[in-house]
Amino acid sequence: MPSDGTVDPEINAPDGDAQEILPVDTPVTRPAGRPLSRRELVTQKQAQSRRNRPFIIGGFVLFIAILALPIYAYTNNFVLPPREVAVQVNDAYYTRGDVVDFVRFHQRLALEAGEEFRITDQLLTALETISENEIAYQKAPLLGITVTEEEIQGAIRETIGFPGLTSSMAAESNVESDISEAFRQLLNRIQLSEEAYTEIIKKGLFREKARRELQRDVPLLQPQVHLYALEFKLDTDPGIERSRKRLATGDSIAQVAIDLSQELAVARTQGDLGWMPQFVLPDLDVEDLIFGLNENGQRNLLPNTLSESQWDGESAVYRYYYIDEVSDARELDQEDLDAITDHSLAVWLEDQRVLIEEYKLRFDSDIFQWIGTQVLNTNITVEGTATPLPGTGPLDIGDLLGGGN
Repeated sequence: MPSDGTVDPEINAPDGDAQEILPVDTPVTRPAGRPLSRRELVTQKQAQSRRNRPFIIGGFVLFIAILALPIYAYTNNFVLPPREVAVQVNDAYYTRGDVVDFVRFHQRLALEAGEEFRITDQLLTALETISENEIAYQKAPLLGITVTEEEIQGAIRETIGFPGLTSSMAAESNVESDISEAFRQLLNRIQLSEEAYTEIIKKGLFREKARRELQRDVPLLQPQVHLYALEFKLDTDPGIERSRKRLATGDSIAQVAIDLSQELAVARTQGDLGWMPQFVLPDLDVEDLIFGLNENGQRNLLPNTLSESQWDGESAVYRYYYIDEVSDARELDQEDLDAITDHSLAVWLEDQRVLIEEYKLRFDSDIFQWIGTQVLNTNITVEGTATPLPGTGPLDIGDLLGGGN
């Protein structure tokens, strides 16, 4: 602007030579033929990188997802299931894998003894037996029970075909090498570690020792009943009423059974089930019928009276029970003593279980199927079993792992 305050005509002239001011975001046009500068190359590369970034990230995510699928499947099927806790007794944990080891162990013993091994039955009882063994192990001090290393090694020798050996006999060089080789082959066949095998033996011995200790308190003289049973395929069979009438007129239960009962072996058994103490009948309903008392304090089934029908689904027959005699003190035979001892052990274990702060036993169809598959895939066979030394006794599995004497 001139010093006199007038407007400079060159500034406001519409056709002046002043350059047009462009917006900041407007790209600068490079004159034709001029090469890109270093700065322009960097800027162009960064812009291209920004445009490609979503595609790179998307491709990477897709690659990770594809890679993760087999990893997830492998982890879900092979890594996590064996580690899932199936049994907990205080701070002792047993995983699915431990249950598989336990079933394999018993499978091998059954095959070794020439017994039928039903995986379904074993799976149903394996978790319960594992928990019972652990409870017996933890509560052993209450019964004053201990298990020595010598007892554990002796039990191991019995399960691999060297029963009856003392520690000194087993320590002889030729015998010791045979035992070691037989044990190594066994562990390889059933896919167990020495530690896992030894642990199963040890806990089983604690349970068996608890059982034997409780047997000391079982009275050998106990009240018993002489029990008979008539069998019919239908509860409307006219033979049932004829049986009642004949018994009421004084006919013996044995003769009535021979004449009317539909039991297949009635000609041999005459319907006689033998003398029965309490806690030996497998059916709890029948147990209550025979030994239970009604609200008046009387027996549910009076002597010399034919009971109402009791359905046996396994045999698909109706049974009618009859108490022929009653004894207030009759000596137990060995079979009944074993059954009552098993009952005493079950009661003791349950009493201890309810006192345990942390207890867990998980079993469902998924665990059942997974464990069964793992056991079936093992394909255990019995081969190469060492020959026991002359004069040694046969293997008694029950003595080692519960249920024996």
